Amino acid sequence: MLQKTVTLLLLSVSLSALAQSSGQGLKPAPVAPVAKAAPDAYVEVSLNSLNYAQTGLRLSPTALRTIVGKNMGPTFSYEGMLAFGTSQGTDTLGGKSAAAKIDPLFGAYLRARQELAPGLEVFGRVGAASLVKNLDGAYFASEASSKRMGGLSYGLGVKIRINRKASFVTDYTSYYNRREETIDGVSLGLAIDY
Repeated sequence: MLQKTVTLLLLSVSLSALAQSSGQGLKPAPVAPVAKAAPDAYVEVSLNSLNYAQTGLRLSPTALRTIVGKNMGPTFSYEGMLAFGTSQGTDTLGGKSAAAKIDPLFGAYLRARQELAPGLEVFGRVGAASLVKNLDGAYFASEASSKRMGGLSYGLGVKIRINRKASFVTDYTSYYNRREETIDGVSLGLAIDY
């Protein structure tokens, strides 16, 4: 259900942004006589609280994520993502220990954004991610301890401007979702425009 909701929200933000960028849809609010140039690029650094889930199991590792983006205009940008696991998610199930760490994560995304109010922006991203899951503990005795996985990745977030160059940023991103196994997470971080 959450995946369908996030997908629909991402699609609506993208379509709204596309309609405005092509001159259709709602008329933009009047702008001040002096127009500010959009920043050319940005860097986001955030701490991710990840969820690794499979049938009957949910572990919560963390990762430090960096995203570098290049604006293609007022609405769209492309991004590269690199993240490294900072801690394992651990639990004990039926007397057997289980631990998971996601390290590293790579990704490439197309990002659509829409300013809702001065200093408040919503965005959606869609692309591809590749990651390595590292499993440990007696619970995973029959599974490979390290496995590379990848596929479609998408997310939805909010950016709140602090000053001319810096913003707080938070988002939900799904990195992997296949065969009753999912990896997703919520992040909180800082963005710097260049």
